[in-house]
Amino acid sequence: MSGTTAEVTQEKGNAAVVFTPSTKVTEVTTATLSDVTSGSCVTVRPAHRESQPGQPLTAASVRVSPAVDGKCPPAAPGGAPKRAPVRGTVASIAGDTITVTSIDPSGAGSQTAVTVTDQTRYTKQGDANTQSIAQGKCMTAQGNQDGSGTLQATSIDLRPAHDGKCGGGHKPSGHRGLGG
Repeated sequence: MSGTTAEVTQEKGNAAVVFTPSTKVTEVTTATLSDVTSGSCVTVRPAHRESQPGQPLTAASVRVSPAVDGKCPPAAPGGAPKRAPVRGTVASIAGDTITVTSIDPSGAGSQTAVTVTDQTRYTKQGDANTQSIAQGKCMTAQGNQDGSGTLQATSIDLRPAHDGKCGGGHKPSGHRGLGG
């Protein structure tokens, strides 16, 4: 990392990402169950890919994120045989159960009981700034690539590396990798 340029290590080699003070930066950090509060926006990843409809879901991970324009992002459309992540607003927390209210794209609401265990991982996503960009963090950057292959970032998402590696999905029009 140098000034306003981060060198990102990707599967197919290194890439340069240029950022400015106006680049939108968000960062995922470690959290605890106490960070999950009524009214929070959450994304819950299930511990088991398949579960019985109507049965409580056991959480592998819970991510707390800020509302966008005062609302939590809508839930994905249902109907998939494998359990997709549950997205919505925390309606209540009682012991090891979080009740999540989801609104699907058509506007229909539903509630899901989510059980958390001592194995559940918690993270929170929040606004950050370019000073948060540092060697060893994972970065997903979006923007426009110039003729030399350098990405002029309009947004950057940061998250911690796990065992020195960055996993997760690849977003188009960007660079993903370990900052260095």
